Amino acid sequence: MKPRLRVEIRAEVLRRIRQHARSSMSAEICGVLIGAVRDQVTVVEESIEGEQARQGGSHVTFTQDTWSHIYKMKDSKYPDKRIVGWYHSHPGFGVFLSDHDTFIQRNFFSGEDQIAWVYDPHSDEEGCFAWEKNEIVRLPAIAVRDEPSPVAVRRSAVEPEDPFPSERPPRKRRLARWMALVLSHLLVLILGFGIAVFLLPQVIVIPDSGSSVQKSK
Repeated sequence: MKPRLRVEIRAEVLRRIRQHARSSMSAEICGVLIGAVRDQVTVVEESIEGEQARQGGSHVTFTQDTWSHIYKMKDSKYPDKRIVGWYHSHPGFGVFLSDHDTFIQRNFFSGEDQIAWVYDPHSDEEGCFAWEKNEIVRLPAIAVRDEPSPVAVRRSAVEPEDPFPSERPPRKRRLARWMALVLSHLLVLILGFGIAVFLLPQVIVIPDSGSSVQKSK
């Protein structure tokens, strides 16, 4: 008997799906899941939003323009990955696959390793559906992989995060403050010297001519 498909999804992808769904609290949204399949594990690593999809309160449809956008994004950003499933929202009516959702799964995501992710932004309930014996079933468990995004990794490798960003001014601002401090001290010294020259009493010493000139007899 073939073992049940296992699913592993990045926490960052879940965050994007939830954020996308919360942007439309009265109409469904959709998108595709990008990743790979390794040893009977569908690994979801990225997602692409289904732009220009036909939206409704209880349904969503991938249009031709939606697929054009999806494949354009996949070819440019994830050429070595594959579409491992899709996601959509059910705003306010729970997590399940409707007849329309099942039609989409059977006709566009029929691969035995492809999944469907459903999220309700009203209740925060979510679930994953997969193929099992030619039927679509809800998986009882998935694995969430928590790791930093590639952008965050590159940033931390170049410049460490400042733990107190609000207390440390930017480098240019610190340099400007240091230069202003030096110039202010220099100006005080110059003014002090000028005041001393003009206000303090001046003593003129005249040499005694008798001490240096001898009279002839």
